[in-house]
Amino acid sequence: MRKITMAALMLGSAIFGLQVPIASAAAISGSIFFTTFSGGENVWRDTFNFNGTTFTLGSPTGVAATNGADGLLFAPDGNLLVAGQGNNLTEVTTGGTIARTVAPGSSSFHLALASSSPTALVYNTCNGGCGSIPISAVTLSGGGLSGNGVAYTVTCPSGCSTDVRSVILDPITGTWYYGTAPDGGSGNFGIVTFDNATHTAILSAPLLTGVFAHGLSFDSFTNDIIMNSAATIEQFSPTTGTIVSSLTVAGNTFDQAAEDGNGHLFVASNNGNLEFVDYAATGLIGAGSFTANPFLIGSLDDIAPLSGIGSSSVPEPSSLLLLGTGLLGLAGAAKRKFFS
Repeated sequence: MRKITMAALMLGSAIFGLQVPIASAAAISGSIFFTTFSGGENVWRDTFNFNGTTFTLGSPTGVAATNGADGLLFAPDGNLLVAGQGNNLTEVTTGGTIARTVAPGSSSFHLALASSSPTALVYNTCNGGCGSIPISAVTLSGGGLSGNGVAYTVTCPSGCSTDVRSVILDPITGTWYYGTAPDGGSGNFGIVTFDNATHTAILSAPLLTGVFAHGLSFDSFTNDIIMNSAATIEQFSPTTGTIVSSLTVAGNTFDQAAEDGNGHLFVASNNGNLEFVDYAATGLIGAGSFTANPFLIGSLDDIAPLSGIGSSSVPEPSSLLLLGTGLLGLAGAAKRKFFS
């Protein structure tokens, strides 16, 4: 996939003191990894192509059959981590070899990495019915799974819900956010503070209520949080503390989203469709210049990150060259900013 990643943006910043979200060319293509919640083969990959006017998918190819599959991301060692819909977390190579399965400490449905360090924590969240321990954490070793994890006791102010379904890190501010929306529903969204020594997590009073915060992801193109559930995708700005854009696509049950860091959004729907949005020109998902919702595969569950922590993206030499050339013309320009 042609993309300019955070590493490339840091290069531009170091040279000119600029950090500018740069829209990719109109045509993009690449691979996606995703899971299905039915039995048998449940970890998959496919290709996609967007030529500026048409978005197409290839044919899904089975990668592995793990003991349950839901959320997934790339570990620092390059392998996939697959949440097992129970007290199991599996590491599988992109070629389909099962490397290791560990017990994270509670049911594992959605995943979030604390960093790209080979000894990072990977947080697991339950999907209902876990009481005061809906979150657990596994410490990686050598960039992959090694030992079992630990359940975290979750507390919150009186009257709020500890039924956490997802957590996500804003790497710009170092703030962790949580969402409590169930599959196909709405819930609370707020800040979670982890104490990894005592294995506890404290939820703030909700910043927002009645929002579709089931799947959560960080978009490095706008520095916003993308949340989704039911038929709605919402864009939360940490700067303003508000939902700045939303998109509703009838007939879908959105679960998890992935952004490529260049203004393109991919959202897996449990009805089997994959929502694609090109919002590079506006920075607002609800005001994209192109959207498509093709069928991908039955029992579609979640999609792996395409940029940032938990992804496999690396800068391509051609992208770095184009970035350096483009920044020469931006040295005296004002910093681009989206209203988010």
